[in-house]
Amino acid sequence: MENAKTKSYLRLVEYVRQEIFLGHLKPGDRLPTERDLALQLDISRNSIREGLKSLQNMGVISPAQGSGNYISTHFKETISELLTFLYFLKGMSEADVTEFRWMIERAALVPAAQRISTQEKAELLACLASLEAADTEQEQMEQDRRLHEIIVRASRNDFLVANYEALTSFMDSYISTMRQRIIRGLQGHNDLELAHRLLAEGIVQGDPQKAEQGLIKHYGYIEKYSQS
Repeated sequence: MENAKTKSYLRLVEYVRQEIFLGHLKPGDRLPTERDLALQLDISRNSIREGLKSLQNMGVISPAQGSGNYISTHFKETISELLTFLYFLKGMSEADVTEFRWMIERAALVPAAQRISTQEKAELLACLASLEAADTEQEQMEQDRRLHEIIVRASRNDFLVANYEALTSFMDSYISTMRQRIIRGLQGHNDLELAHRLLAEGIVQGDPQKAEQGLIKHYGYIEKYSQS
């Protein structure tokens, strides 16, 4: 009986999956009612409710009081939250985090240089100026984080953005001293400032090669000081 119930519950999950893959359901679309789903899939209303609960927990659907269930429109938020949990469960090392961040940020350079908006260019340059003028370690870390986030988001690639946000959340929660050690290691040096300037100006100027020079310098310093 338990196996039959489980299979019935999975039929709804698989139905929604296939409807999304086939393009029949898109973000914001309303699912059929529980009654219609039960009739269409020939399973009980209880199994439908279990399936809907599972889909909601996965972030695939969002319920609206008195209106029904809708395919989620919050893709980036949903996948970022899920990935953050997975990173915590895996227990990624600092070396893993650094390597993955490098891969994401490097992949974002070309699309960011091509797609960055005028407003984002202004924000990026303002962030660079604030980073260079920062008086405290905390302000330096905040502006450093913001500068890199602007660039990744400017790529307009939801998968890069979702993974980067999840990784950043994990890093700040689990290895929160990582940024601090890097900043402290470079106190009194212009090396990190130059790396950020190359990176930001390269993106603003539409020159991903220049930006990559800055990113390579930046991650060279991360490798040198993150373990100190």
